[in-house]
Amino acid sequence: MGWSPLVIRYLAFLFNFLCAVLGIATIVVNVIAIDQIAPKDQLILGLYIAVGSIVFVLSFFGCFGAIKQSICVTWAYATSMLVMLIVSIALLFAFRMHFEEDSFTKLKQAFAKQTNTYDAMAEYQIQYKCCGIYKLKDYGEAFIVVPSSCYDQNGSPYREGCLDKMKTQYDVLLEGPKIVGWMLMVMEIGAFTFSTIMGVSLRNELRRSAY
Repeated sequence: MGWSPLVIRYLAFLFNFLCAVLGIATIVVNVIAIDQIAPKDQLILGLYIAVGSIVFVLSFFGCFGAIKQSICVTWAYATSMLVMLIVSIALLFAFRMHFEEDSFTKLKQAFAKQTNTYDAMAEYQIQYKCCGIYKLKDYGEAFIVVPSSCYDQNGSPYREGCLDKMKTQYDVLLEGPKIVGWMLMVMEIGAFTFSTIMGVSLRNELRRSAY
């Protein structure tokens, strides 16, 4: 049994409204998080703020199309939401690559430059209070003297590796943006799906009324 046009309209309106709410949530959560991470890592969160703003504005048009049963507005909104959905998926992928996989690449490149006279790991070891990529013994295994950046103010060495410390900090700081990003993507899928169904339903009704 197919859904009635009224049910489809209400579902389209519901998902559009939820997209508007999550658009605001995306802006707020990322604005809070963006000040707590390094400037070089802020671009992706800035893009999420832009996406949240656009989705928030578009959702009003989607709600208008659902209430007024406007075919043009509904199809324009569905097309725009499809574009935003693609952007959101790309951002989630970039988010994971940048904050999770890129951490290891940066540390590996820095450790490769580490020598007994040049402390290429100092930036990470001082910032995250860590030593080596995985552990303190990384230096012994590479036959490199443990640098001063591996020690705290009391002269005690950091035992935890920088990769775990970086992931832990990112997990804490970026948990909100990550969760909201996934929720927004799900709502965009729902909004696009039901807006498309409503557009097809309105077009069929228009055709039937012409006969």
